[in-house]
Amino acid sequence: STETFGSFKLSYYNEYKSYLRMVVWLLLILFLKLNVISATAWFKSMFLTPESFCGLIPPGHKLPFGYHKQPLPDMETIPNDIDIATFHHRYVKPEGFRPGVFRGMQSDSIAVKQWTDDYLNKTFGFYKVLTEVKREQRLKYGKRLNKLSKFLGEYNTTNQYVVTILPDDMRHEVHMPPFLQCGTYSKNLLELNFWMSSGGTASQVHYDADHNVHCLLAGAKSFFMMHPREYHKLRMDRIEFTGSNFCPTINQNSVDMELDPLTSDVDYQWTMLYPGDCIFIPSKYMHQVRSYGRSISVTILWDPERNYNKADDDKTCKPQPGKRISDFNVVWHHKPDDLFFDVGYATPHVLRKELIGMWDDWEELHEKEGIKQVKGFTYHEFVELMFSVIKWDLARCQHTEVWAALVAYGLDTDRNHAITLDELKNSSDDAMKAISHLTDAPNLDEQRYYDFCRDKFFYLPPEVIGEKEKAAINATGSVVDWIEQNGFKRPSLLSKLFVAFRKFLFDDNQPDKD
Repeated sequence: STETFGSFKLSYYNEYKSYLRMVVWLLLILFLKLNVISATAWFKSMFLTPESFCGLIPPGHKLPFGYHKQPLPDMETIPNDIDIATFHHRYVKPEGFRPGVFRGMQSDSIAVKQWTDDYLNKTFGFYKVLTEVKREQRLKYGKRLNKLSKFLGEYNTTNQYVVTILPDDMRHEVHMPPFLQCGTYSKNLLELNFWMSSGGTASQVHYDADHNVHCLLAGAKSFFMMHPREYHKLRMDRIEFTGSNFCPTINQNSVDMELDPLTSDVDYQWTMLYPGDCIFIPSKYMHQVRSYGRSISVTILWDPERNYNKADDDKTCKPQPGKRISDFNVVWHHKPDDLFFDVGYATPHVLRKELIGMWDDWEELHEKEGIKQVKGFTYHEFVELMFSVIKWDLARCQHTEVWAALVAYGLDTDRNHAITLDELKNSSDDAMKAISHLTDAPNLDEQRYYDFCRDKFFYLPPEVIGEKEKAAINATGSVVDWIEQNGFKRPSLLSKLFVAFRKFLFDDNQPDKD
């Protein structure tokens, strides 16, 4: 009957509607993946990338960095004999500013020809080195200490690789690039780093503060290079004035394009290095590096703030291929008995500039208090200022204040118990290095450092504390008594206010000292 058919029709419609509602809910649940994080990621993707309007996940999702798009045209090959002026204008100046590759620059070096595991173990195995995990995770895993001989015995079966300051005894076996042998750059060489692994390393996407040439001595490495204009796509908008920076959210081995959708639009250049090849990496130029097979490399870093100056040219200096790195003066060194691993410390002239800036603030504060002429920082005021900028936990180092006072004594060249502006401007690089060791966290070997703080006071360069001072300290019987007798006076109320003000401005979480 019509009534029966209508009832059946209504029942069928209601059942159909129930199924339809169920399907819609299932699709919605599937779409949101039943988790808020994915829903948030979808929302970001939906509104941040044009691809998402079509419901597409950008290419390269959950793949290693670099799979998201084809690279830009090949990197330039730089002639190995390029002169410093041409190099600076073509690759360093803003209108150039790009990386480039040197092919075969180190091919004739002892390092390329002889650095087997056996040779390194017999010749340099006594050196201590710093190691990191192969798949770099800066926020999770730090550096570890190892002897090179021990590392060589186990690196093929562990997840560690060496990244440390190049030992001084190894430097005569690596060549200095000709364009770094004369002029401005040769006078501002900062640091030499040594890298070694069994392969399979993958750095985070990062940039370095200094210009550097990375030379491969064994194995193979790939380099993904990104111009600073790509910063915003990689969440690198905060640029450090000094030091390096990296992308904390991007997993270089499996990029989540839902969480970081802009990464899919990052432009990059790509190249491979083989034994003897080098690559120039400009300061703050982002890169990601992978190694294949047993690999060894050395990086040569120089100061990016000291631009090429024609006045620095020396007509008697003739660049030559094959000159050894050991023939040139580099700021940081690594000797067998060194307490510190001098990797990543503040450049002396940058630190000097910061201290001069402190002086200007100090002078301005005095002027506000009606004091027209400032004689200088007393030793104790200098120590207080150091504590206002120290970047690591001092709780276990009870004598750091004494060490800072010794540094202050070293800066006070006229021994009038005050550190003047001229003394800061004319301070030695050795004195600045001693301050770097004080203000920045020690590289890894903290227990040894704390033992030093407790037991010894003489790990300071001769320009800071000479033999005469050491003898006087021994005669006094107490380094603290000697410091008190030689200008370590209590700070004024004004200096305490100044220190408190700097702490409030720059870091109000500094640890209290004992």
